[in-house]
Amino acid sequence: EVLKELLRFFPNLNMTTDSSNTTALHTAAAQGHVDVVNLLLDIDPNIAKIARNNGKTVLHTAARMGHLEVVKSLLSKDPSIGFRTDKKGQTALHMAVKGQNVEIVQELIKPDSSVLSLGDNKGNTALHIATRKGRTQVVQLILSISFLCLTKFLGFLPV
Repeated sequence: EVLKELLRFFPNLNMTTDSSNTTALHTAAAQGHVDVVNLLLDIDPNIAKIARNNGKTVLHTAARMGHLEVVKSLLSKDPSIGFRTDKKGQTALHMAVKGQNVEIVQELIKPDSSVLSLGDNKGNTALHIATRKGRTQVVQLILSISFLCLTKFLGFLPV
């Protein structure tokens, strides 16, 4: 309620950044405060597009920190945000596979599975990172989705 009142009197507070270009939305997402995230997005959904100095968006942060509901909320406002890359060329999916939350990985792939093919500045896809980190469940998920996409593309299903 306090935040709602502050934003009512100071609507531009939503767009305020610190020296690393972090907004209140970044902070709320990093801490998993989905109600605050939703409030800030309702005021201006474009705030989710603001990247920090390292190029990471709010979605990068929420995905890396394992906040599923925040990830869902951000993607519901703008599914294309999943394709944004940081200065290392990594998407939120690259961040998510470093963690243990398979559901977040699924959510990030749902809007458009072609995000799986994006490599970072070193050529690493999410599958490369998940494999290197030993994230077995994530690797299995990515391989199963990749297989389904391939069979759909080729126009057949295996026997």
